[in-house]
Amino acid sequence: MQTKRRLILVVIAAAMLVMSVVSVSTFQFQVKAQGTAAATAAAATAVPPTAVPTVIAGGTNCAATATKLTWFVGLGAGTDVPVIPKETAWTDAFNKANPDICLQLQVVQNPASYDTLRAMIAAGDPPDIVGPVGKLGREQFKGAWADVSGLAKAANFDTSKYDPTLLDFIKDDGVQVGLPFTMFPGLIYYNKDLFDEAKLPYPPHKVGDLYMGKPWTMDAMVALAQKLTVDKAGDDATASNFDPKTITQYGLWMGFAGARRLTPMWGAAPIQDASGNALISDNYRAAWTAYYNSMWTTHISPNGDAVNSDLMGKGNPFGSGNVAMTWSFTWYTCCFDQVKMNWDIAVVPSVNGTTTAGMNGDTFAIPAGSKNQAAAFKVLSAMVVDTNLAVLYGGIPGNPANRNDFFAAMNKLTGTNKIDWNVALEMLKYPDIPNHESWMPNMTKSEAILDAFKAKMETTPGLDMPTELDNLQKALDASFKAPSSQ
Repeated sequence: MQTKRRLILVVIAAAMLVMSVVSVSTFQFQVKAQGTAAATAAAATAVPPTAVPTVIAGGTNCAATATKLTWFVGLGAGTDVPVIPKETAWTDAFNKANPDICLQLQVVQNPASYDTLRAMIAAGDPPDIVGPVGKLGREQFKGAWADVSGLAKAANFDTSKYDPTLLDFIKDDGVQVGLPFTMFPGLIYYNKDLFDEAKLPYPPHKVGDLYMGKPWTMDAMVALAQKLTVDKAGDDATASNFDPKTITQYGLWMGFAGARRLTPMWGAAPIQDASGNALISDNYRAAWTAYYNSMWTTHISPNGDAVNSDLMGKGNPFGSGNVAMTWSFTWYTCCFDQVKMNWDIAVVPSVNGTTTAGMNGDTFAIPAGSKNQAAAFKVLSAMVVDTNLAVLYGGIPGNPANRNDFFAAMNKLTGTNKIDWNVALEMLKYPDIPNHESWMPNMTKSEAILDAFKAKMETTPGLDMPTELDNLQKALDASFKAPSSQ
C-alpha cells in the first residue's frame, strides 16, 4: 500500500522491468510503491502545492457539445513511460465510442501528483476520475471521494457481478468510493527446490487442508520455517547445534512490508479506538511480537543486516533464492525471476482459527467535487470491466469475466512453472477489513513512527516487546492528537 525501503525496491524493480515483456510486471511494482509515494508526497505539502501536470493526452477532436472530463493518473500505477501510450489509446478509443464525452488523460509523476491533486481540489477544479488508486492513496484525500452507489443505480450498472467482500473492501469509512478493479491478495510464495532439498511436502493450496496431518496454522508455518532455516554446517534451526550466526538459508521472509503490512495474517484490527486514541490491538501486538521473535528467537527470518546482505539479494531475500517462503501480495511477482526460480503459491495459515490473507487493491474514484459525476461514472464503469486495462495494470480483475485473460497473461511470465492461481482466487475471500492501509490521524508523521519502530525491531536484539509496544502506542497517540503535518 515505507519510504525508507523504496530506494532498494526501485533498484530491484528497475532490473525486473528490463526483463519484463508485459506491462503486468511493471504495474505490480508500482502498486507496491504507492504507499510510500503517498507518504513522501504528503510530507512535501509543507510547501504550498502547485498543479504541475506531467503529461496531458487525448481529448482532441471532440464534439463541441461533448462533456469534458479529466482522468488523473499518478497516485499509484499508470505513470510508467510504456504504459502512458496505452492509456492514451484507451482514452481515444473511449471518446470515439462515446461522442457525448471528451475524456482527457492527465498523468502526474510521484511525488508531485499528490500536491497537484490537492491543489486542484483546493481550487475547486478537481479531475473527474482518479486512478488506479489504492487504499493508502485514497486515504491521503480522506473524505474527498464521491459515493458511487447512487451513480451505479442511476446508470443501471449491475454490481451483483462482484463478490460482496470485494465491494466492502473498496469502501472507505463505509462509503463505496469505487468498484473492484485490480486486486492483490496476500499469500505464501514458496521455493520448491528448497522444499525438495529438505524432503518436505509443499504447503497447502486450499484453506482447511492439513499439513503433514496437522492444521495449517501460524505455529505450523513457523515450525516448517525452522526446518527450512539452515546454517553453513547444514544444521536446521531445530538442531541443538544450529548456529544462527552462520545462516545460509532462511525459512521465512515477510516481504516488502511496512509495520502495518506485517499484521494482516493475525487478523484485521483498527489502529484507533472509538474515542480517537491510538490502539495497539492484541492482533497487532501478536503480529509484531511474532515478527520480532522470527528474527531474534527462532531465527527463521533475516534481521535488518541480513536482509541487506549479498546472500539475501541486497534487500530482496526471496528473490535471492535463499529463502524458502515469503508472505506477500500478488504484486510481488514483479520482484523475482519467475522463470528461473522453481516456485508456486500457497494459502496463508490460520491464526486462532481465523484465516486472513490481507489485501491490496486498486479502483478508480470520482472526486466529490467533480461537476460531472454521472458522466464520470460512465467512464469509470467502462474502465472497471475492461479486459485490456485489467491486464495492463496487472492485478486480479475484480470483474470475474476478465480473470481468464489476466491469468493467461501471467502464465506467459512464468516459463515452465505451472502456478496454481486458484490459490490467489481463494485468498481473495479473506481480505483484512479494516485494512492495514486505513487512515490514521497525522498520517505522514504516524507512518514515520511506525517505520522507526519496525527498523528498531529489525536491528535491536533483546527488546522487551510489551514495553516497546506500550511506548509505540503512546507515541502514536501523541501523533494522532498533534497538529497535522499533512
